[in-house]
Amino acid sequence: MNYNSLPSQFIQLVYEQVLNPSYQTRFRALKTRFFNKLSRMILKFGDPLVKYNIAGFDLLIPFSHTLPILLREHLLYGSNLSRIAKYIKDKYQNLTFIDIGANIGDSVAILRKEAEFPILCIEGNDKFFSILEKNAALFSDICIVKSFVGKDNQIVKETNIAEGGGSAYLIKDTGSQNTIEIKKLLNILEDYPSFLQSKMLKIDTDGFDNNIIRGAEIFISKIKPVIFFEYSPWHLTQQGDDGLSIFDYLRNHNYFDLLIYDNLGYLMLSATTNDSNLLKDLHLYFLKFLSRTKERYCDICVFHKEDTELFNFIKHEEVSFFKSLSQ
Repeated sequence: MNYNSLPSQFIQLVYEQVLNPSYQTRFRALKTRFFNKLSRMILKFGDPLVKYNIAGFDLLIPFSHTLPILLREHLLYGSNLSRIAKYIKDKYQNLTFIDIGANIGDSVAILRKEAEFPILCIEGNDKFFSILEKNAALFSDICIVKSFVGKDNQIVKETNIAEGGGSAYLIKDTGSQNTIEIKKLLNILEDYPSFLQSKMLKIDTDGFDNNIIRGAEIFISKIKPVIFFEYSPWHLTQQGDDGLSIFDYLRNHNYFDLLIYDNLGYLMLSATTNDSNLLKDLHLYFLKFLSRTKERYCDICVFHKEDTELFNFIKHEEVSFFKSLSQ
């Protein structure tokens, strides 16, 4: 038996019931257990695609993907990225956007809820890229590229891809015969010249984010984009990355101002790349207490000194936004 023998309508029904159990029924607990059991049965035989509405768009998504649970339980998840992009679009009318680690295209949907601009989606994982291809057809001005991105152009041997819950990243596997090509961002952009002037760069790659930034040095030095990247100390240590040196790198390239969010989309604080003690404390907080679960990290949005005024405006708007939620 496999999930292909099950009607797609049945799989979709189970999926929706697991995500949205009815809390009005007298048999809530029984119903929840029943549909959870069906869910486990389906996943035992595969990981079928289902539809899930993200920011008003019905995207295809693997049954096992954890994003819908995050969106259901944390309504602000991902919304910080779209708000910031909208403000940047207001300043840079011809904004183009690069999304590294595009996954299934969920960021595209969230971004398009706020503003229209061309987006280059880069995803290296075969499974996610095949879904990204389908979801990208829902939008205009989307380019998709299948590639892993890194610090250097290289062919990596004895490597596998770790997957789970909606993420995927490269791991060393001495028993593997796999080889994976990694490219620097600028080499990818040679085939997509309309994105060579992109003023916003988003990176979400489970521990490879810092090296991608380092490998994009020529692009970053020239274009000075706003960079929104995942900072996950646990994942960084798995890649042999000390983490904190990225702030020296950014400061040396005249990036100073930071907005720091938790991974659920809530603004934690603003800082600068000169705040070394604060950044060390932040790193240790996520590394020692939360990142052992691999579920807690932060997202950092960093601005070049030429965008100091833009940073101050966005900081003001973001603080006002979160204050309004508590009133």
